Amino acid sequence: NESSSAIGMTLSAFKKEAGEDTEVIGIVNENGGVKKVKNNLRIKAGQILVIKTPPDDISSILSVFDFSIPKELHSFDDDDLEEIEAMITPGSRLIGRKYDFFLKLAYEELNLLGLWRKGARYRTRLTRETFKAGDVLLLGIRDLDEEDVTNKIKHLGLMPLMQRELQTIPSRSRLLKGIIFFLISIILVTFNILPTAAAFLLCVLGFARIRIIDSNFYREVDWPIIIMLAAMIPIGTALQTTGLSEVISSNISNIAADMSLFWLLFLILIITMATTDIINNAATAVIMAPISAGIGMQLGYDIEPFLMVVAVGASCAFLTPIGHQCNTVVMGPGNYKFTDYWRLGLPLDILIIAVSIPMILFVWT
Repeated sequence: NESSSAIGMTLSAFKKEAGEDTEVIGIVNENGGVKKVKNNLRIKAGQILVIKTPPDDISSILSVFDFSIPKELHSFDDDDLEEIEAMITPGSRLIGRKYDFFLKLAYEELNLLGLWRKGARYRTRLTRETFKAGDVLLLGIRDLDEEDVTNKIKHLGLMPLMQRELQTIPSRSRLLKGIIFFLISIILVTFNILPTAAAFLLCVLGFARIRIIDSNFYREVDWPIIIMLAAMIPIGTALQTTGLSEVISSNISNIAADMSLFWLLFLILIITMATTDIINNAATAVIMAPISAGIGMQLGYDIEPFLMVVAVGASCAFLTPIGHQCNTVVMGPGNYKFTDYWRLGLPLDILIIAVSIPMILFVWT
Protein backbone atom coordinates (compact mmCIF):
# COMPACT_ATOMS: atom_id res chain seq x y z
CA ASN A 1 0.00 0.00 0.00
CA GLU A 2 1.06 3.64 -0.55
CA SER A 3 0.99 4.28 3.20
CA SER A 4 3.08 1.22 4.14
CA SER A 5 5.87 1.84 6.64
CA ALA A 6 7.99 -0.71 4.74
CA ILE A 7 8.37 1.56 1.67
CA GLY A 8 12.04 2.46 1.23
CA MET A 9 13.13 -0.20 3.70
CA THR A 10 15.73 -2.77 2.60
CA LEU A 11 14.73 -6.43 2.74
CA SER A 12 17.33 -7.13 5.43
CA ALA A 13 15.89 -4.29 7.56
CA PHE A 14 12.36 -5.57 6.93
CA LYS A 15 13.32 -9.08 8.03
CA LYS A 16 14.97 -7.72 11.17
CA GLU A 17 11.84 -5.78 12.10
CA ALA A 18 9.39 -8.53 11.09
CA GLY A 19 11.26 -11.27 12.95
CA GLU A 20 13.70 -14.07 12.19
CA ASP A 21 10.94 -16.44 11.11
CA THR A 22 9.84 -14.10 8.30
CA GLU A 23 11.58 -14.21 4.93
CA VAL A 24 10.95 -12.48 1.60
CA ILE A 25 11.28 -15.24 -1.00
CA GLY A 26 10.85 -12.99 -4.02
CA ILE A 27 8.92 -10.29 -5.85
CA VAL A 28 6.25 -10.97 -8.46
CA ASN A 29 7.30 -9.63 -11.87
CA GLU A 30 5.12 -8.42 -14.73
CA ASN A 31 4.80 -11.93 -16.20
CA GLY A 32 3.51 -13.36 -12.93
CA GLY A 33 6.73 -15.18 -12.07
CA VAL A 34 8.60 -14.81 -8.79
CA LYS A 35 11.93 -13.05 -9.10
CA LYS A 36 14.77 -13.71 -6.66
CA VAL A 37 15.78 -10.72 -4.55
CA LYS A 38 18.84 -9.53 -2.65
CA ASN A 39 18.87 -8.25 0.91
CA ASN A 40 19.88 -4.71 -0.14
CA LEU A 41 16.83 -4.30 -2.40
CA ARG A 42 14.46 -1.55 -1.21
CA ILE A 43 10.72 -2.11 -1.01
CA LYS A 44 8.57 0.07 -3.27
CA ALA A 45 4.87 0.91 -3.25
CA GLY A 46 2.76 -1.40 -5.40
CA GLN A 47 5.22 -4.31 -5.32
CA ILE A 48 3.83 -7.77 -4.67
CA LEU A 49 6.06 -9.60 -2.21
CA VAL A 50 6.14 -13.36 -1.70
CA ILE A 51 6.69 -13.76 2.04
CA LYS A 52 7.36 -16.91 4.04
CA THR A 53 6.18 -16.52 7.64
CA PRO A 54 4.45 -18.58 10.38
CA PRO A 55 0.64 -18.53 10.05
CA ASP A 56 0.20 -16.87 13.45
CA ASP A 57 2.31 -13.89 12.33
CA ILE A 58 0.40 -13.07 9.14
CA SER A 59 -2.19 -10.79 10.75
CA SER A 60 0.42 -8.81 12.68
CA ILE A 61 2.62 -8.32 9.57
CA LEU A 62 -0.38 -7.10 7.55
CA SER A 63 -1.32 -4.57 10.22
CA VAL A 64 2.17 -3.39 11.30
CA PHE A 65 3.45 -2.78 7.76
CA ASP A 66 0.07 -1.93 6.22
CA PHE A 67 0.32 -4.75 3.69
CA SER A 68 -2.67 -6.28 1.93
CA ILE A 69 -3.30 -9.62 0.27
CA PRO A 70 -3.94 -9.40 -3.52
CA LYS A 71 -7.63 -9.22 -4.37
CA GLU A 72 -7.55 -12.38 -6.50
CA LEU A 73 -6.67 -14.31 -3.35
CA HIS A 74 -8.75 -12.24 -0.97
CA SER A 75 -12.50 -11.91 -1.38
CA PHE A 76 -13.56 -10.50 1.99
CA ASP A 77 -12.35 -8.42 4.92
CA ASP A 78 -9.61 -9.51 7.33
CA ASP A 79 -11.98 -9.08 10.25
CA ASP A 80 -14.21 -11.83 8.84
CA LEU A 81 -11.40 -14.38 8.75
CA GLU A 82 -10.32 -17.16 11.05
CA GLU A 83 -7.18 -18.99 10.01
CA ILE A 84 -6.72 -22.73 9.79
CA GLU A 85 -4.04 -25.00 8.36
CA ALA A 86 -5.20 -27.98 6.32
CA MET A 87 -3.29 -30.65 4.43
CA ILE A 88 -4.20 -31.99 0.99
CA THR A 89 -4.85 -35.71 1.44
CA PRO A 90 -4.01 -38.33 -1.23
CA GLY A 91 -7.66 -38.58 -2.30
CA SER A 92 -8.28 -34.83 -2.59
CA ARG A 93 -10.03 -33.31 -5.60
CA LEU A 94 -7.40 -30.56 -5.62
CA ILE A 95 -4.45 -32.76 -6.62
CA GLY A 96 -3.18 -31.71 -10.03
CA ARG A 97 -5.44 -28.63 -10.05
CA LYS A 98 -4.74 -24.92 -9.58
CA TYR A 99 -6.20 -22.01 -7.64
CA ASP A 100 -9.09 -21.43 -10.07
CA PHE A 101 -10.42 -24.92 -9.36
CA PHE A 102 -10.04 -24.36 -5.61
CA LEU A 103 -12.03 -21.14 -5.96
CA LYS A 104 -14.91 -22.93 -7.70
CA LEU A 105 -15.20 -25.55 -4.96
CA ALA A 106 -14.62 -23.17 -2.05
CA TYR A 107 -17.21 -20.69 -3.36
CA GLU A 108 -15.73 -17.83 -1.31
CA GLU A 109 -16.38 -19.70 1.95
CA LEU A 110 -12.70 -20.63 2.21
CA ASN A 111 -9.93 -18.24 1.26
CA LEU A 112 -6.47 -19.47 0.25
CA LEU A 113 -3.88 -17.34 2.08
CA GLY A 114 -0.75 -19.44 1.68
CA LEU A 115 0.78 -22.77 0.72
CA TRP A 116 3.66 -24.76 2.20
CA ARG A 117 5.39 -27.65 0.48
CA LYS A 118 8.34 -29.55 1.91
CA GLY A 119 11.64 -28.39 0.45
CA ALA A 120 10.01 -26.10 -2.14
CA ARG A 121 10.89 -22.48 -2.92
CA TYR A 122 8.24 -21.04 -5.18
CA ARG A 123 9.09 -19.33 -8.44
CA THR A 124 5.51 -18.68 -9.56
CA ARG A 125 2.55 -16.97 -7.97
CA LEU A 126 0.27 -18.90 -5.68
CA THR A 127 -2.53 -18.72 -8.25
CA ARG A 128 -0.33 -20.63 -10.73
CA GLU A 129 0.85 -23.39 -8.40
CA THR A 130 -0.40 -26.93 -9.03
CA PHE A 131 -1.59 -28.60 -5.84
CA LYS A 132 0.04 -31.85 -4.71
CA ALA A 133 -0.74 -34.42 -2.03
CA GLY A 134 0.87 -33.39 1.25
CA ASP A 135 0.70 -29.64 0.55
CA VAL A 136 -0.33 -27.63 3.60
CA LEU A 137 -2.74 -24.79 2.86
CA LEU A 138 -3.31 -21.77 5.05
CA LEU A 139 -7.01 -21.00 4.76
CA GLY A 140 -9.09 -18.03 5.83
CA ILE A 141 -12.55 -19.06 7.01
CA ARG A 142 -15.66 -16.94 7.24
CA ASP A 143 -17.72 -16.88 10.41
CA LEU A 144 -19.74 -19.89 9.28
CA ASP A 145 -21.36 -22.76 11.10
CA GLU A 146 -18.69 -25.30 12.11
CA GLU A 147 -20.55 -28.15 10.43
CA ASP A 148 -20.68 -26.18 7.15
CA VAL A 149 -16.94 -25.53 7.33
CA THR A 150 -16.26 -29.19 8.13
CA ASN A 151 -18.35 -30.36 5.18
CA LYS A 152 -16.59 -27.92 2.86
CA ILE A 153 -13.15 -29.09 4.02
CA LYS A 154 -14.17 -32.73 3.58
CA HIS A 155 -15.54 -31.93 0.13
CA LEU A 156 -12.14 -30.52 -0.87
CA GLY A 157 -10.33 -33.56 0.55
CA LEU A 158 -8.43 -31.57 3.19
CA MET A 159 -7.38 -32.57 6.70
CA PRO A 160 -7.33 -29.76 9.31
CA LEU A 161 -4.03 -29.57 11.19
CA MET A 162 -4.54 -26.76 13.69
CA GLN A 163 -8.20 -26.43 14.62
CA ARG A 164 -9.22 -29.94 15.62
CA GLU A 165 -12.56 -28.66 16.89
CA LEU A 166 -13.73 -28.58 13.27
CA GLN A 167 -13.90 -32.37 13.39
CA THR A 168 -17.54 -33.03 14.24
CA ILE A 169 -18.47 -36.11 16.27
CA PRO A 170 -21.68 -38.05 15.58
CA SER A 171 -24.46 -37.77 18.16
CA ARG A 172 -24.37 -40.17 21.09
CA SER A 173 -27.33 -42.19 19.83
CA ARG A 174 -25.82 -42.63 16.35
CA LEU A 175 -22.46 -43.51 17.89
CA LEU A 176 -24.12 -46.17 20.06
CA LYS A 177 -25.95 -47.61 17.05
CA GLY A 178 -22.67 -47.72 15.14
CA ILE A 179 -20.97 -49.65 17.95
CA ILE A 180 -23.87 -52.11 18.03
CA PHE A 181 -23.65 -52.64 14.24
CA PHE A 182 -19.92 -53.29 14.54
CA LEU A 183 -20.33 -55.77 17.42
CA ILE A 184 -23.07 -57.63 15.53
CA SER A 185 -20.74 -57.95 12.52
CA ILE A 186 -17.99 -59.40 14.70
CA ILE A 187 -20.43 -61.90 16.25
CA LEU A 188 -21.69 -62.98 12.80
CA VAL A 189 -18.12 -63.62 11.66
CA THR A 190 -17.03 -65.31 14.92
CA PHE A 191 -19.84 -67.88 14.80
CA ASN A 192 -19.51 -68.41 11.02
CA ILE A 193 -23.03 -67.14 10.38
CA LEU A 194 -21.84 -64.88 7.55
CA PRO A 195 -18.58 -64.56 5.62
CA THR A 196 -16.29 -61.76 6.80
CA ALA A 197 -16.76 -59.63 3.68
CA ALA A 198 -20.57 -59.86 3.81
CA ALA A 199 -20.79 -59.11 7.53
CA PHE A 200 -18.63 -56.00 7.42
CA LEU A 201 -20.22 -54.79 4.19
CA LEU A 202 -23.57 -54.83 6.01
CA CYS A 203 -21.90 -52.94 8.86
CA VAL A 204 -20.67 -50.21 6.48
CA LEU A 205 -24.12 -49.95 4.88
CA GLY A 206 -25.59 -49.59 8.36
CA PHE A 207 -23.14 -46.77 9.11
CA ALA A 208 -24.25 -45.02 5.92
CA ARG A 209 -27.93 -45.53 6.80
CA ILE A 210 -27.61 -43.81 10.19
CA ARG A 211 -25.24 -41.21 8.68
CA ILE A 212 -22.15 -41.93 10.71
CA ILE A 213 -20.43 -41.76 7.34
CA ASP A 214 -21.72 -39.41 4.67
CA SER A 215 -22.53 -40.01 1.02
CA ASN A 216 -18.95 -39.18 0.01
CA PHE A 217 -17.41 -41.92 2.13
CA TYR A 218 -16.24 -43.75 -1.00
CA ARG A 219 -13.70 -40.95 -1.46
CA GLU A 220 -12.01 -42.11 1.76
CA VAL A 221 -11.30 -45.52 0.22
CA ASP A 222 -7.67 -45.79 -0.85
CA TRP A 223 -8.42 -47.18 -4.32
CA PRO A 224 -4.75 -47.65 -5.37
CA ILE A 225 -4.30 -49.97 -2.37
CA ILE A 226 -7.48 -51.88 -3.25
CA ILE A 227 -6.29 -52.31 -6.84
CA MET A 228 -2.84 -53.41 -5.70
CA LEU A 229 -4.38 -55.98 -3.33
CA ALA A 230 -6.60 -57.24 -6.14
CA ALA A 231 -3.42 -57.77 -8.16
CA MET A 232 -1.36 -59.26 -5.32
CA ILE A 233 -3.92 -61.79 -4.08
CA PRO A 234 -3.76 -63.78 -7.35
CA ILE A 235 0.03 -63.71 -7.01
CA GLY A 236 -0.28 -65.25 -3.56
CA THR A 237 -2.68 -67.84 -4.95
CA ALA A 238 -0.33 -68.53 -7.85
CA LEU A 239 2.53 -69.15 -5.41
CA GLN A 240 0.46 -71.95 -3.90
CA THR A 241 -1.13 -73.46 -7.02
CA THR A 242 2.12 -73.56 -8.99
CA GLY A 243 3.99 -75.04 -6.06
CA LEU A 244 6.44 -72.13 -5.92
CA SER A 245 5.65 -71.37 -2.28
CA GLU A 246 6.28 -75.04 -1.48
CA VAL A 247 9.63 -74.91 -3.28
CA ILE A 248 10.64 -71.76 -1.41
CA SER A 249 9.43 -73.25 1.89
CA SER A 250 11.30 -76.49 1.19
CA ASN A 251 14.58 -74.70 0.45
CA ILE A 252 14.32 -72.54 3.55
CA SER A 253 13.35 -75.59 5.62
CA ASN A 254 16.43 -77.48 4.44
CA ILE A 255 18.67 -74.57 5.35
CA ALA A 256 16.97 -73.93 8.70
CA ALA A 257 16.29 -77.56 9.66
CA ASP A 258 18.65 -77.41 12.63
CA MET A 259 17.28 -74.10 13.93
CA SER A 260 15.08 -73.92 16.99
CA LEU A 261 11.53 -72.60 16.67
CA PHE A 262 12.62 -69.28 18.19
CA TRP A 263 15.22 -68.62 15.49
CA LEU A 264 12.88 -69.78 12.72
CA LEU A 265 10.27 -67.24 13.78
CA PHE A 266 13.00 -64.63 14.17
CA LEU A 267 14.19 -65.23 10.58
CA ILE A 268 10.67 -65.06 9.11
CA LEU A 269 9.90 -61.92 11.11
CA ILE A 270 13.03 -60.16 9.81
CA ILE A 271 12.23 -61.09 6.18
CA THR A 272 8.61 -59.95 6.56
CA MET A 273 9.63 -56.64 8.17
CA ALA A 274 12.10 -55.95 5.37
CA THR A 275 9.49 -56.72 2.71
CA THR A 276 6.73 -54.58 4.23
CA ASP A 277 9.03 -51.54 4.21
CA ILE A 278 9.06 -51.73 0.40
CA ILE A 279 5.55 -52.87 -0.54
CA ASN A 280 2.16 -52.55 1.14
CA ASN A 281 1.65 -54.46 4.39
CA ALA A 282 -1.39 -56.39 3.17
CA ALA A 283 0.44 -57.43 0.00
CA THR A 284 3.37 -58.57 2.15
CA ALA A 285 1.05 -60.75 4.22
CA VAL A 286 -0.50 -62.26 1.07
CA ILE A 287 2.94 -63.26 -0.24
CA MET A 288 4.62 -64.31 3.02
CA ALA A 289 1.73 -66.20 4.68
CA PRO A 290 1.79 -69.30 2.41
CA ILE A 291 5.59 -69.44 2.51
CA SER A 292 5.71 -69.16 6.30
CA ALA A 293 2.91 -71.70 6.77
CA GLY A 294 4.70 -74.09 4.40
CA ILE A 295 7.91 -73.86 6.44
CA GLY A 296 5.97 -74.69 9.61
CA MET A 297 4.21 -77.70 8.08
CA GLN A 298 7.38 -79.13 6.52
CA LEU A 299 9.22 -78.93 9.83
CA GLY A 300 6.31 -80.44 11.75
CA TYR A 301 5.20 -77.36 13.69
CA ASP A 302 1.73 -75.87 14.12
CA ILE A 303 1.20 -73.13 11.56
CA GLU A 304 -0.38 -70.63 14.01
CA PRO A 305 2.89 -69.10 15.29
CA PHE A 306 4.22 -68.90 11.71
CA LEU A 307 1.14 -67.01 10.56
CA MET A 308 1.16 -64.72 13.60
CA VAL A 309 4.77 -63.76 13.03
CA VAL A 310 3.86 -62.75 9.46
CA ALA A 311 0.92 -60.69 10.77
CA VAL A 312 3.19 -58.87 13.22
CA GLY A 313 6.01 -58.35 10.73
CA ALA A 314 3.71 -57.07 7.98
CA SER A 315 2.41 -54.40 10.37
CA CYS A 316 5.89 -52.99 11.06
CA ALA A 317 6.41 -50.64 8.10
CA PHE A 318 8.46 -48.16 10.12
CA LEU A 319 11.76 -47.88 8.24
CA THR A 320 10.70 -46.01 5.09
CA PRO A 321 8.12 -43.40 4.09
CA ILE A 322 6.92 -45.68 1.28
CA GLY A 323 6.06 -48.69 3.43
CA HIS A 324 2.64 -47.35 4.37
CA GLN A 325 0.48 -44.50 3.10
CA CYS A 326 0.35 -42.95 6.59
CA ASN A 327 4.15 -42.63 6.54
CA THR A 328 3.93 -40.81 3.21
CA VAL A 329 1.15 -38.45 4.30
CA VAL A 330 2.98 -37.16 7.41
CA MET A 331 6.34 -36.76 5.66
CA GLY A 332 5.56 -33.32 4.22
CA PRO A 333 3.68 -31.69 7.12
CA GLY A 334 6.18 -33.09 9.63
CA ASN A 335 9.14 -31.91 7.54
CA TYR A 336 10.65 -35.40 7.87
CA LYS A 337 13.57 -36.74 5.87
CA PHE A 338 13.86 -40.27 4.50
CA THR A 339 16.47 -41.08 7.16
CA ASP A 340 14.20 -39.95 10.01
CA TYR A 341 12.07 -43.05 9.58
CA TRP A 342 14.74 -45.65 10.22
CA ARG A 343 16.21 -43.64 13.10
CA LEU A 344 12.99 -44.12 15.02
CA GLY A 345 11.76 -47.20 13.18
CA LEU A 346 14.83 -49.38 13.74
CA PRO A 347 14.71 -49.21 17.57
CA LEU A 348 10.96 -49.77 17.36
CA ASP A 349 11.46 -52.85 15.16
CA ILE A 350 14.03 -54.22 17.61
CA LEU A 351 11.63 -53.68 20.51
CA ILE A 352 8.81 -55.43 18.65
CA ILE A 353 11.06 -58.40 17.82
CA ALA A 354 12.13 -58.68 21.46
CA VAL A 355 8.53 -58.67 22.69
CA SER A 356 6.54 -60.40 19.95
CA ILE A 357 8.47 -63.65 19.49
CA PRO A 358 8.38 -64.67 23.19
CA MET A 359 4.68 -63.75 23.33
CA ILE A 360 3.89 -65.75 20.18
CA LEU A 361 5.75 -68.75 21.57
CA PHE A 362 3.94 -68.39 24.90
CA VAL A 363 0.42 -68.09 23.45
CA TRP A 364 0.50 -70.27 20.31
CA THR A 365 2.81 -73.15 21.25
